[in-house]
Amino acid sequence: MAAQIRTLQKQVKTLQKTLKTPEVFGEPTGDLLIVGWGSSRGAIEEAVARARKEGLAVSSLNIKYIQPMASGIREILARFRQVMTIESAFCDNPEDELIDAESRRYAPLCTILRTRFARDIDSWGQANGQSIKPGTILQIIRRKISEGVTR
Repeated sequence: MAAQIRTLQKQVKTLQKTLKTPEVFGEPTGDLLIVGWGSSRGAIEEAVARARKEGLAVSSLNIKYIQPMASGIREILARFRQVMTIESAFCDNPEDELIDAESRRYAPLCTILRTRFARDIDSWGQANGQSIKPGTILQIIRRKISEGVTR
């Protein structure tokens, strides 16, 4: 069994070495990085483009592979003051009166990134079967950046 596991580890590591670091949409540094994966990419990039036209220092990153994950992502996250995932998945709304820092559940990608990179990353998710709209994401971006300014 140990030999089979070792073979699988080598295969995963070989695949990981072939993955290119994802490109940042927008500037390479800023106040906020929005991270997404899958079908949310277009809506996120449209919202980021609108926010940038408003003068907000926001960029986005689309992750294609979760495991193995491309190298270089830790360095990208480090160049932004705040990081937040936008996902078509459930997560608790921190504004809900029942939710506090100890009980809050984060969306899946956010949880993976928080664990892997030991970084405070926020999340916003929508799990209603509908596509996330760029206008909704833009509102989230504005709110997140204004929170960061007041902290």
